[in-house]
Amino acid sequence: MGTIWAIGKREFASFFNSPVAYLAICLFLFAIGAMFFWWEDFIDQGQTTMRTFFEWVPWLFIFLLPAISMRLVAEEKRTGSFEMLITMPIRDAELLLGKLLGASLFLVVTLVLTLAYPLVINQYGSLDLGPVLGGYIGLFFVGLAFLSLGLLASTWTKNQIVAFLLGAVLCAFFFGLHKFVGVFSPGLRDTVAVLSLSDHFETFAKGVIDTRGLIYCLSITILSVLIGTYSLESRRWSR
Repeated sequence: MGTIWAIGKREFASFFNSPVAYLAICLFLFAIGAMFFWWEDFIDQGQTTMRTFFEWVPWLFIFLLPAISMRLVAEEKRTGSFEMLITMPIRDAELLLGKLLGASLFLVVTLVLTLAYPLVINQYGSLDLGPVLGGYIGLFFVGLAFLSLGLLASTWTKNQIVAFLLGAVLCAFFFGLHKFVGVFSPGLRDTVAVLSLSDHFETFAKGVIDTRGLIYCLSITILSVLIGTYSLESRRWSR
């Protein structure tokens, strides 16, 4: 556990050693603010709800989080530092879990910065805290799943752009799977719907902490780390 924490702290600090993290967070906050207060015309509607916020953020995460996770392993491969890492007494699973931890801390910082929105909305009326709390928990776990998928994509290539595109496609697939339910036979539609992260997130946004949604997000995370570990191990044995 100490190794994972050490890697996580190093990875988290590395995000803020370059302007990329600051730029990504600023663009994300600006996009959310523009959509929420300008496009949706929140103030004129006089609504005291976070519904629009929770509708938009997961879709923005599809681009933001792969952009953050694309460098986790791909950059190590590109610079050659990955060759040094695999010779150290660090398990591949520990390496990936540490990097995922660092990216998850970045996700937490991003979500904390968005707390300004419910504080502003609450000035216009009494905001129901149940859906807000459930929505933020859902955002964290969906974001964790997205980061793990981006991390997995990063183990497959040393090109960060390719890793970003692969990660974004994987995130969009798992989140938007419910939109393709109609193309499946009636007997499979319920199963496919359950596999959509969007359906699980909507439950969280209603203020319901559904353990099925938590388990599904964690399952995607664990499976991504396992497949990523296998990918790194296959590279190690091919040397």
